[in-house]
Amino acid sequence: MSITLPSATRPITGKMVLIWIIAFFAVIIAVNLTFVYFALDSWPGLTTQKAYEEGVAYNKTLESAARQDAMGWRSHVALGPSMPKGTRMLTLTMTGPDGPLSGLAAQARLARPLGEGLTVNARLAEDRPGLYAALLRLPALGRWQVEVTARAPDGRSFRMVHEIQAGDAK
Repeated sequence: MSITLPSATRPITGKMVLIWIIAFFAVIIAVNLTFVYFALDSWPGLTTQKAYEEGVAYNKTLESAARQDAMGWRSHVALGPSMPKGTRMLTLTMTGPDGPLSGLAAQARLARPLGEGLTVNARLAEDRPGLYAALLRLPALGRWQVEVTARAPDGRSFRMVHEIQAGDAK
């Protein structure tokens, strides 16, 4: 004697197929909209607001870099440990072909690499020949790009971008 059980599967109807297709595309659209939201809400991908103008003037940028290299000036930037009230000592060492460079007007602009809007400007004072320093307070830990500009009394100028780490490296 055998017992036949009724089938537990539901028949596939046109209505069921339509529901599955709508659900499938709803999931795809929801995921795409999530990606679009995060893409528009995060880093814009721009490193400059005037890309065309800077591209046209790029030969002047190359000439300026060649003049700077011919001067033989070198720079090194260091960030000291955190002191009371969250201040840190930023030091800039400037050397030329004949040794330390003295009498420069030096400035530093610190910015986050991803352009989070956090920028710190500092005027560096000469501590001893070739060593310039400034006390500053960084609003956040992590990686910072330091754009150094130095001008000699005779008008020669120097610009270099360094990267530093504030806090523990992860």
